Amino acid sequence: MGEPVRLVGYADSLSVRAGADVSFAVSSEHPRVQAEIVRLRRGGGPRHGMELLEERIESDVTALVPGRVQTTVSGSFIEATLEAALDEVGLALWFKPTATTAHPRPLCTVGTVSVTIAEDGCTVSADGREVVRVSAGVVDGQWHHLSVHVHRTGAVTVDLRRPDGTTVSGQGHTNPPRVTGVIRIGSAGDSGVPTFNGVVARPVVAGSWSGDVGSHLARGADPLAVLDPAHTSVLDLATNPGGTRVPDRGRLTAGGVVQHLPARGVPGPFWTGRERDFRLAPEEFDGIHLHDDDLADAGWSPDVTWSVPATLPSGVYALKLSAGDDADRIPVVVTPAVHRSPVLVVLPTWTYLAYANWRTYAEYEAERLQIYGEARGVDDRDRWLARHPEFGRSLYDVHSDGSGCFYASTRRPMVNIRPDYYTPTTRGFRHFAQDLLLLHWLDARGEDYAVVTDDEIDRDGTDLLSHYRVVLTGSHPEYCSEAMLNAYVSFTDNGGRLMYLGGNGFYQVTARHPEIPDAIEIRRGHAGVATWVSAPGEEHLSATGEPGGLWRMRGRAPNRLVGVGFTAQGFDKGHGYRRSTRSTESDVSWVFAGVGADAGEVFGDAGPGLGGAAADEFDRADTALGTPAHAAVLASSVGHSERIGLAPEEVDHGYAAPPPGVHPNIRSDLVLFGNSSGGAVFSVGSIGWTTAMAHHDGDNAVSRLTANVLDRFRDQQGFVAPHP
Repeated sequence: MGEPVRLVGYADSLSVRAGADVSFAVSSEHPRVQAEIVRLRRGGGPRHGMELLEERIESDVTALVPGRVQTTVSGSFIEATLEAALDEVGLALWFKPTATTAHPRPLCTVGTVSVTIAEDGCTVSADGREVVRVSAGVVDGQWHHLSVHVHRTGAVTVDLRRPDGTTVSGQGHTNPPRVTGVIRIGSAGDSGVPTFNGVVARPVVAGSWSGDVGSHLARGADPLAVLDPAHTSVLDLATNPGGTRVPDRGRLTAGGVVQHLPARGVPGPFWTGRERDFRLAPEEFDGIHLHDDDLADAGWSPDVTWSVPATLPSGVYALKLSAGDDADRIPVVVTPAVHRSPVLVVLPTWTYLAYANWRTYAEYEAERLQIYGEARGVDDRDRWLARHPEFGRSLYDVHSDGSGCFYASTRRPMVNIRPDYYTPTTRGFRHFAQDLLLLHWLDARGEDYAVVTDDEIDRDGTDLLSHYRVVLTGSHPEYCSEAMLNAYVSFTDNGGRLMYLGGNGFYQVTARHPEIPDAIEIRRGHAGVATWVSAPGEEHLSATGEPGGLWRMRGRAPNRLVGVGFTAQGFDKGHGYRRSTRSTESDVSWVFAGVGADAGEVFGDAGPGLGGAAADEFDRADTALGTPAHAAVLASSVGHSERIGLAPEEVDHGYAAPPPGVHPNIRSDLVLFGNSSGGAVFSVGSIGWTTAMAHHDGDNAVSRLTANVLDRFRDQQGFVAPHP
């Protein structure tokens, strides 16, 4: 089962500006915890074949922190406070269950009146006592309409309209109601009761109710046309789907609050299919998909606050927690108070967040043997995570009801964003731990650099990038917003030099949540490598309304920005690059100074993990997708096996059979190009590149080639690359 995790925490932000404060929340089974600030110099650990390097930093952090266990309850719901007491209650709503069980789940509560749903129908209770049970099996994935009336005499009537159009009714009796408190949709208000899984639409609560109101609402009548607005709540789930508040069209509440990021902007029961964009027919996209494992904020109280000195060098730091044999390092990127360095590293934290708490390694360990062709083991933290669904899921997971995860938040423990995390996919390094290898390489060169994250690029964009001569990406900048793409384009158009040191970058349309800035959102769409696809009518991001999916499908393939774009992936082993004839021409031959590979020869075929610079995920040049015609392809990877697969959008269509053997599009291309302003782009076309740079303590061909480009990009004015 693996070792238990007895010490874990998270920061209130993945990055902090020097001179500001950052807080950390900690949960510990130990009575006391040693806390200190360290600078993370290199990722690694016993299973990586490379040790973790860290440096203790003097700080104002308390040395010993009292230990306490903090708990988290997940599950999304809506809550609104009644503005007046009700001596009669009418309730109606549409619901589409998605994971009904024999055990009842709360659908709606109004004060002490509650409705639960189970496989065999619905139950209405009042004051904690069951009043009516309607025995009519509900159907997952289909719409039902429920109407409940608690008369002032205590008479209770329930009508459940099933997907086939039939209505099953029930009657009962309770004490004359006097209802106060709150309306909850999807929750009973009890942290020990799992929340509802399913889509809810058009909830109505009223203090007066005639016998035929429910049937009118089931046919789509406007509630305020058949009920008194002064005594009615009509929570408008179609308005502002990117928000956390729901306006009330009636006057019975001041509006509702949406908890824990359920899926918004999804079709309701009256969706016609004429529009797929909720902005064009908002009244048809009035559904909200609740999940019992949604999580926006773990809700832990802070234990440690670090006041970051304004003079502290920009870099990657961590709160290191130690107790007995247990340790945790909660990372935080310190961004510069003043932009002075010539070189900037952008850590792809949105990709880290997209993968945060990815549950596939432990939950599907046997299935992954087919991907790898061998057993590679699992980090013990993944086994622990599998036992704790309350900490939320990654954007590669599906919810407990099988629907895709749209949102990911930093406000929770994220056990795979750690410097010593072991990734089976690459036999060690990937994402955060790998990107620390790049920083270690820069440190070894004595490079003057600063570090920021995707958050700063999304927020500050061109204004931030304009301070730097050279910008380096991390190994996998897959998830990006339109603002981020525009910032990089503006940077290079105005003379900046961009080194894209990874693969599968600038790929997935992503947005920051407008009211929960610690969360990002995606919609997978119907293209690309994906573990789930968007349901009909759910392709648009609730945060911005823009179509999700791949930037390539919106005419902004990565090739246009960096000359290469995602083409294939595979995890059997890494390979090297064969130098091209074009690379020997005078305008680009400087790239290979000291590399020790002539045209036609292979370099970069060794390294940690998968063992080669071309590994994991691969990008190639293609002028049809936007690679500039003047771009120089300096080298291409060779030797890949048939276990490497094309991305779905790269698969050939038509009648012609694909070429035999390894498809020619399965490769990484090393590309260099410039523009008329003196800007330039260098792209390596592989996630594995920076891991290979660490081979033999940085003394290798991949490292030397990267250094040649960085030196030229940083120091030479004017043109440094082929340009129109």
